Amino acid sequence: MKLRYVGALIGLLVSVTWITFGFWKMIVIVISIGIGISFGAWLDLQGWTFKSLLVKLLDKLTN
Repeated sequence: MKLRYVGALIGLLVSVTWITFGFWKMIVIVISIGIGISFGAWLDLQGWTFKSLLVKLLDKLTN
């Protein structure tokens, strides 16, 4: 997907959340999405995968 389509979808999402929830709630939603993206990017840079995290979690739960 081209970046302009991604930008258009983000703009649409921001405008819809602004209309639906109001300005301050939209800001909270955008900040929480940004934190989630940053955390996911950090995990990706560390080389962790969802599968390895799930295996570690299940090992801790079963032992």
